[in-house]
Amino acid sequence: MEWSVVVNSFIGIIAILNPIGNVPIFLEHVENETPKVQRMVALLMACSIFLLLLVFFLCGNRLLTMFGITIPAFRLAGSIVILRVGLRMLQGKSKFENSGMETAAASGTTFDQARNSLSHILVPVAMPLFIGPGSITTVILYAEKSTTLAMTMSMIFVLFLSACVVGACLVGARFIFSKIGRNGTQIVIRFMGMILCAIAMQFMIDGVAQLLPGVLNDTFVHVHAN
Repeated sequence: MEWSVVVNSFIGIIAILNPIGNVPIFLEHVENETPKVQRMVALLMACSIFLLLLVFFLCGNRLLTMFGITIPAFRLAGSIVILRVGLRMLQGKSKFENSGMETAAASGTTFDQARNSLSHILVPVAMPLFIGPGSITTVILYAEKSTTLAMTMSMIFVLFLSACVVGACLVGARFIFSKIGRNGTQIVIRFMGMILCAIAMQFMIDGVAQLLPGVLNDTFVHVHAN
């Protein structure tokens, strides 16, 4: 078994998932929840991310082929979703304002509240923010390299470990941002909104570049980025 491939895959997947960079975005979506519910949402989010990575690792190519979806199409669709989130964050609007979700999430056990909150943020936070075209492409490529049972099991463990890292970052999100205050949090959220808009535009550029090779300037295209 090639341990260098396993180590490189872990580093690559963590870099693409970008848990630290996505912490402000996650926190902005759960800012109206209690700390206990936020932590539960973070754990459920980590589980969801692991399951999504596992599904695409085991049968990603077949799933995309079955639905007739290409990676460029996924990039373009993902870019639109992320662009909407980024623009809303730039305007300082909370996802839960005037939506009635606070009341709906206030009843039931902590797990029930977290599950209700997760159902509203699974898209776009889990997908395509964490599990985007780059993540899907990466796990599919590593799946093709996993030719033995030992390698396959090692890669599944890498996916699990990557999801645990994401979960740890999300669980600690409230503590991190409690240190910088609400104003500081809003500044970071608006800054990340700009970054999200830029990521969305890069998704669009990469998607168009794959559909129309040779048309765009290759300097600004990196089709393996998330």
